[in-house]
Amino acid sequence: MKFINKYSYNIFIAISISIILRLIFLSTYGDFSLENEWGTLYKNLKTHGVLAFRSFEGNLIPSVYMPPLYAYFIFFIDYLKPNKFDLVNSILVIQILLSSISIYYFNKINLMMFNKKISIISSYFFSLFPLNIYASIQISSISLQIFLSIIFLYLIFQILSNINNLKILILLGFISGLTILLRGEFVVIFIFTIIFIFFVKKINIPNLIIIFLISLLTVSPYLIRNYITFEKITITKSFGYNLWKGNNIDATVEGSESINAFEKHNIDEKLNALEKNKLYDFNYDKIFLESSLKFIEDNPVLFFERYLKKFLSFIFFNINSNYPNYYSILNIIPLIFVSFIFFISFYKIIKIKKSVLLKYLLFNLFLTVAIFSVFFILPRYKLIILPIQLIIINFWLNKYFKKGV
Repeated sequence: MKFINKYSYNIFIAISISIILRLIFLSTYGDFSLENEWGTLYKNLKTHGVLAFRSFEGNLIPSVYMPPLYAYFIFFIDYLKPNKFDLVNSILVIQILLSSISIYYFNKINLMMFNKKISIISSYFFSLFPLNIYASIQISSISLQIFLSIIFLYLIFQILSNINNLKILILLGFISGLTILLRGEFVVIFIFTIIFIFFVKKINIPNLIIIFLISLLTVSPYLIRNYITFEKITITKSFGYNLWKGNNIDATVEGSESINAFEKHNIDEKLNALEKNKLYDFNYDKIFLESSLKFIEDNPVLFFERYLKKFLSFIFFNINSNYPNYYSILNIIPLIFVSFIFFISFYKIIKIKKSVLLKYLLFNLFLTVAIFSVFFILPRYKLIILPIQLIIINFWLNKYFKKGV
C-alpha cells in the first residue's frame, strides 16, 4: 500500500499552493495595521480590559455594537504570540492557515457526494478564487466566518448522512455558538437548520437538546457579560443600523451612509441628543431602526425592488458596485464565470431528484441570501455562499464524471 495516494497528494498540493500564494501576496496586498472598529475594540480590550468601541469624556462604553468573536480572536493571538512577532502579520498568517483547513474540509464535503476528480477540481477552484485569497490577508472577520461556515456545513452533512455520534453533536453546538458570536444573523440560519434536520432526518429530541445546550454554553459567557453590564440579554445591537444602511433614501446594494441619509428623519439631531451612558449603543441603534422602518413603510415598492436587486447581486454579482477595484479583471471575471455556471447548474438540478444533502444546500443558500438581502451586500459577502454554490455546480458537472476514479 502506498503511503499516500495521488488524490491525497493532490489535496496536499492544493493546500500548499494556497498557502504559498497567500504568503506571496501578503507583503503586497495584505493589511499592515489594525484600523477602524477592530483596532479600537482590540486596543480597549488589551489596555483597559473592556470590549468597548465608544468613549465619552474619557469613559469607555462597553460595546454591543459589533459581534465580539473577531476582537477576541485578535486578542487571543496577541496573548499567545512571542513579543518579537508583529501582531498584524501573526493574525494574517493564522488566517492563511485557517483558510488551508477550510480547503481541506471543503474537499471532504465534496467527497461525501462526488468522486475524487470532481472534488479536487472544485477544491482547487475554491482555494485559488481571487476574492478568497485576498480576504485571507485582510483584517476582517470574513476569513474566520468562512472557516466556521465550512466546518458547520461538514458537521451538518455528517448528521444528514446518519453520522450523529456525541462528538459530532458537541462539536456542532460549539461551532454554531462561535459562529453566532461572529455574525448575529447566523442565529436564524442555525435555528432553521435544526428545524430542517429534525423534520428531514427525524433526529431525536435528546440530540437536539445537546446541540442547543452546547451552543448556549458557548455564547453564555458573553450573554452573562451583557446581562451584568446592561441588564439585557443580547449578542449584538446593530440590527437597526444595518437595516437603515441598506434601506435609506440613498441606499444601494452595498448600502449608504450619506449625509443626506443621516439628515433624513433628523437622525443627526437625535444622535446628538442621546444621553452618553452605558445604554448608548441600544438607544443609538433604536434611532436607526425607527428611521429604516419608517422609510420601508413609506416606500414598500422601492424596498421590494431593492431587496430583489440585492438578492440577485448576492447570488450572482453587482452590476453597479461602488467598491474600489470591484471591476478589476481578477475579481469580476471569476464572479461572472461562477454566476454563469451556477445559473446553468441550478436550472439543471431543478429537474433531478434531489438528495437530502442537495436539499439542505439549496435551503441554506436561499435562507442566507434572503436574510442578508434585507440589509446590504458587501463584495466580501460572496465568500459566505461561494462554497455552497461550487458544490451545487458539482451536481451538474457530476454527469460528466460518471465513471468515478
